[in-house]
Amino acid sequence: MKIAGIVVLLLVLALTGLWFIYIQAPPPEAVCEHKLAITLAEAGDQHGPAVDNLLDQLKLKCVKDKRTLLLLRGKVAYARQARCILAAKTLSESERCG
Repeated sequence: MKIAGIVVLLLVLALTGLWFIYIQAPPPEAVCEHKLAITLAEAGDQHGPAVDNLLDQLKLKCVKDKRTLLLLRGKVAYARQARCILAAKTLSESERCG
């Protein structure tokens, strides 16, 4: 009986550890930086100071949206979306992430 309890305890601890690894996600700032880097790469070198200001505003809005997603839909949904965006190579791929 004692051995069964220890086995169950170890199983629960292992599953809890794997769960926390699964829902671990990068911060919203890193996700938005990647998305802006993709945008800049697709736009090329055709930008000036006005575009830089626009990108700063877009980054702030992106971070706010990601934090809202984290609060409203939970850490699992945010982690899934963040990993998808970081894996994306094009802007259209990152937009499909949700």
